[in-house]
Formats: sequence, structure tokens, C-alpha cells
Amino acid sequence: MIIFVGGVHAVGKTFVLKPVCESLGIRHTTASQLIREQRGASSWTNSRQVSDIDENQQALITAVQRLGNEGDRVVLDGHFVLRQSIGVHEKISLDTFKQLMVRGALVLEAPSAIIMTRLLQRNDATWDETEVEVFAQQEREHAEFVCQRLSVPLTRLSSPSETDVRAAIKNLLEE
Repeated sequence: MIIFVGGVHAVGKTFVLKPVCESLGIRHTTASQLIREQRGASSWTNSRQVSDIDENQQALITAVQRLGNEGDRVVLDGHFVLRQSIGVHEKISLDTFKQLMVRGALVLEAPSAIIMTRLLQRNDATWDETEVEVFAQQEREHAEFVCQRLSVPLTRLSSPSETDVRAAIKNLLEE
């Protein structure tokens, strides 16, 4: 079973999901980690610009299918939209989410000023507040589209605590 967690870069997906999944005894992994393992390298820059989007998604599908064969319940953190270049975003295909067999989704959100602070702490000055806001909106809208088309539940959380995320993940696992 795959629970997909999306949100703009630096929203805190990995930061909050690691302890939550550990406390629930559920496997947590990132899409970028699985892609890197499957392909043997990454195809994105420090500013999160992604090339080879189709190849990356196929690598992700293959890696997730391998996990599914192991019977794991997995919380996969990634994106519904990718940054192809500065100001250019590409929606991940609905077919990718079908093949990932996503059974529920969570979108994490936070104010753009907080995201900007975190991006700058990561030494990524390629974003501006407008692009963060646009990316977050596209992420949310595409998550809604994907979940509606796949008939899977979607939960949106704004600046959530670990408790909020734990409750949302537990609820998605029970549906």
C-alpha cells in the first residue's frame, strides 16, 4: 500500500514524515531516493530542476513495485509537480500515480515566506516567493486532480505538527 505525500520543496515532508513513520512502524522513503537507487545517479540539480522526467518516473515505478512485492506499507514523499527549470513546472502524469498504486495522498503546505527561508538555508537562491506560491498551487491542484481521477482520499494539511501528520497517515491507512 502506497500513501503519497506531496508538497513544495522545503515544506518539511521528510522532516516530519521520518519520525511519524518510525513511530507507526511504516516504511518511509522519498521518490528521489528510490529514483537515485534505481538509476544509480540523480538527474536533478541542487535547485531541484529535473531533467529526464519520464525516465525518472519509470525508475520510481519500478522501485515502488519492488517494494510492493515485499508487502510493505510505504509512505512515499515526493511531488505531484516537478520543477523542470526556473519558473517551468511539469505535472507528473496520472498514469504514473496509477502505476504506483497510490491508495491515499497527503499534501503538506506552509506559508511561502517560511518555504523561502528554508530554501535559502539550503543555499538554494533560485526560487522567489512568487514561484513558490505558483508551485504550491500547482502541487495542490494536481494532487486534487490525481486523487479525484483515481478515487483515492486526499488530505491537505497546513503547517502541520507531527501529531497532525500521524493522525492523517493513520486515517489514510484505515480507508
